[in-house]
Amino acid sequence: MIDPTRSWRQRLARRVQARLDQRAERHAWPQWLLLVGHCDADARTAPDPTRLTPILPPEDRFWADPFLWRHAGQRYVFCEEYPRATGRGRISVLTLGADLQPLGEALPVLDEPRHFSYPFIFDYGNELYMIPETARSRRVDLYQCEHFPERWVRRHSLLSDIEAADATLFEHAGRWWLFCAARMGQVHINESLFAFWADSPVSEHWTPHPGNPLVRDFTRGRPAGRIFRDDQGRLIRPGQDCVPRYGHGLGLYLIDTLTPQTYREHRIWHVSAPAVGRWRALHHLDWHAGDLIMDAQRLIPRASPPGASRVLGES
Repeated sequence: MIDPTRSWRQRLARRVQARLDQRAERHAWPQWLLLVGHCDADARTAPDPTRLTPILPPEDRFWADPFLWRHAGQRYVFCEEYPRATGRGRISVLTLGADLQPLGEALPVLDEPRHFSYPFIFDYGNELYMIPETARSRRVDLYQCEHFPERWVRRHSLLSDIEAADATLFEHAGRWWLFCAARMGQVHINESLFAFWADSPVSEHWTPHPGNPLVRDFTRGRPAGRIFRDDQGRLIRPGQDCVPRYGHGLGLYLIDTLTPQTYREHRIWHVSAPAVGRWRALHHLDWHAGDLIMDAQRLIPRASPPGASRVLGES
């Protein structure tokens, strides 16, 4: 049930903040960066961003929407890489050392004349797949890895004729579920959670949940990373808090009920960028094989010299 008063207040807060951000960004550029660290499985449901170490991209680009993966004993992180010169995102990969810092430069792995972000990566049937966000193309595309980590080939579309963002797959109770945000009618991407289900994660036929959108709330709707199970086997969904601005914070939501007819969840953890103190925004997290990665946003001067790393507002 949507609360019209709550929705109106959220939209008003976002409009006011947008004006303030326009002023702040006249002489500064909002840059997304990565935060990474080791994290025991029992700490996944209450992560602490202050314990993570930053990985700073070059100042002419940003890195966001990171997903961790291990292959042949080596750690990798796939992310959106957004060079300011091109004005569109591509998917790149960083190889990480034992200290979780990059061993070299980011390697582009998906770079087409359209925007890519949110490289959700998963394995199924001894094959490795990726579902990058391509919302402006109005489809959700499935890519298969032909040679790790750099060669990926598009197989088909999971969903078509839909402006969907941040597609996230997981298996539950004998079905595969695809959660995403979407722009549909009066529903905005940054406030929505839609669900579809199928018998296989590589299916071309997905059934929409009759309760769509399952969530319509700027403070928790849009997906914010891989859905995982806690130490009790319960499903935990990361969600973005986009009030008062996109990327204001993150929440973790325990999925109480998920069937082809019903959905219920409740919040078990939340953090905002102001509460952390150092960063301007936080909007994604991923846990994989004992490592945790998030992204954060800072403001950097637009005319800063090469190699400078000063953040506006910090001394």
